[in-house]
Amino acid sequence: MIRIKKKYILLGVKFGALLIMMFSLLVFGYSYSVIQQLRLKIKESQIVKADIGHRESILEADTSIKREHLEGILTFTNDQKFIEKAIEDKSLEEAHKKSPSLINVIQELKLPNIRVNDCHELRCLQFRRAFSEIPSSIWKALLGTEDFRFLEHRGVDPVAIARAVVVDIMAMKFVQGGSTLTQQLMKNLFLTNERSLSRKLKELVFAIYIENIMLKEEIITLYLNEVFWGTFQGIQIKGYHAASLAYFQKLPRFLTEYESTLLVSLLKGPSYYRPSNKIERIKTRTQAVFKRLQSLSLVSQSIENVWTKKDWDDFQDLYNRNKEKRHFKIFYRISQNGEMALEPFEKYVFYDAVLEIRERLGGRTKDADIAIKTIIADKKCARFNCENIFSYYSKLEREKRASLTTEYHQVGSLFKPIVYDLFIEMGRSYDEMISTAPLTLNLTSGPWTPKDYSKAKIDTILLKHALQKSKNIPLVRVASEVGFDKLEKILVEKIPRLKIPLAQYPAQLLGAIELSLEEVSTIYGKFIQDKCNVIKENKIPLENTILHYMSVASETTISKLARAPLKNAYIFGKTGTSNNGLDNWYFAFDGKQVYIIWFGVESKRDEYDIRISGASSSFMIFQEFINYRGKQISEIHCE
Repeated sequence: MIRIKKKYILLGVKFGALLIMMFSLLVFGYSYSVIQQLRLKIKESQIVKADIGHRESILEADTSIKREHLEGILTFTNDQKFIEKAIEDKSLEEAHKKSPSLINVIQELKLPNIRVNDCHELRCLQFRRAFSEIPSSIWKALLGTEDFRFLEHRGVDPVAIARAVVVDIMAMKFVQGGSTLTQQLMKNLFLTNERSLSRKLKELVFAIYIENIMLKEEIITLYLNEVFWGTFQGIQIKGYHAASLAYFQKLPRFLTEYESTLLVSLLKGPSYYRPSNKIERIKTRTQAVFKRLQSLSLVSQSIENVWTKKDWDDFQDLYNRNKEKRHFKIFYRISQNGEMALEPFEKYVFYDAVLEIRERLGGRTKDADIAIKTIIADKKCARFNCENIFSYYSKLEREKRASLTTEYHQVGSLFKPIVYDLFIEMGRSYDEMISTAPLTLNLTSGPWTPKDYSKAKIDTILLKHALQKSKNIPLVRVASEVGFDKLEKILVEKIPRLKIPLAQYPAQLLGAIELSLEEVSTIYGKFIQDKCNVIKENKIPLENTILHYMSVASETTISKLARAPLKNAYIFGKTGTSNNGLDNWYFAFDGKQVYIIWFGVESKRDEYDIRISGASSSFMIFQEFINYRGKQISEIHCE
């Protein structure tokens, strides 16, 4: 009997040991799996010294720039006092004392390098910094608010858990949690808010593991660099550095103790405590948090550090004014575009021009699905994959390259200069007079009568002036005289998807043909190069060629909209408008670069009739960019 008992006891011990071993292996396997996931996520959050990915920004002497552009881009550098110092040493000066919106560049200036955006999420800004760069007022406020015993525990705090249990039992509901700062970090960055045993176990494993492989300073750094701080100008803000720029418009090192407290207080709920319309909420919380920090001797005891009502009013006013600006939106776009054809400041000016014109035309475009596309490239670039190129597509959610190379839009009058130039090659002269009287062509599809935007006030017009004013009737008249067949033989080699016979589809000469931005860039780039070669080989004065005729702004379709300095420069340019304003173009060449801008409606086109022109949309974007990018305006030449 005793032997039988011993046998069962031994079996029980063996079985128990086996269960313990299996449970240990299970726990070990689960922990190992969880830790491997964590390692990958930690690696993604490491601070890496990244390449700037952008050229230097240089402002050229004798140019004018907008103060808001310079202030905007300097927000994301290490020298926000750059303007004051440059004005003091006479490198910059205010253009008008009564209207300081413009700044004159007196001598060439190199701008400070912009920061690298560490956030890879859509519409997000983040600037990871090392612990040594985090102001002590910020990390002290964090510890005092979230986990005062942070330096004493190893990821899990039994004292805090016990205290939370007592408070919850006394209140008969869940009012206090026992999570440490490390646990919060793991939940916020690597887990979800799901209330489940699995999630809580992962959180505990993560926290204990992190505390054993990272220093306390590293955990604080990870927390302050990665935590979400709300949205600003439609951009997600991650990390204390971007938050300081968003809420206070200054670098973290310049924050006062009270400002640091306010910043940390926002973490409880960035949307709930949003300063724009929830100022009393964040005011009450900040006051309570600051008192706690004073009781813990983590901040100064002086009452002078506490904000007055005026301080709070000023803060809210500054925040509301800045949230209506565009510099965070613009900088995000810059951070996503490493193309080298433009400097960062030039990109800033371009993106602002796009937003400015889009906003200006908002009343006319209403709810239309507006999109804007652009290619700016060196004159020697042949295709989209050229190194010296800048490209833009307003819709972040769609693929940019495909939109510029495989999506097609009617070009309108954009290619009229190419057609008019063919007339000259066929023996016509820019100095001959052409009738403006109406004409009708009998096509297989029926009679076709081309019309001009405005009724001609004179019976005849110089061919040169018909070109400059983008006239339709004179163009079709000369085309019918030189022969559609002859034009077709040449144009079919130049323009993809040209419908033939051209004699049956003459509206293509007026722009009834669809092309991508890349095709427009390629076609026009070759046209410009060919004209320059003819000028150089035959030693023809540039002033007697189409390149010059289309460079006199006062004589072309942009005469009423062009402003100095662009108005006084010689830049080849042509607008294009079709489909009652659904497609609007501007092409320009300044001797160095080609510029193609398309502004139009992408979807549900049959529902809209916006009736804007390339001159009032695409050209205006170009003008805002070229006038204020801090570069001397280059004029057309064929060197």
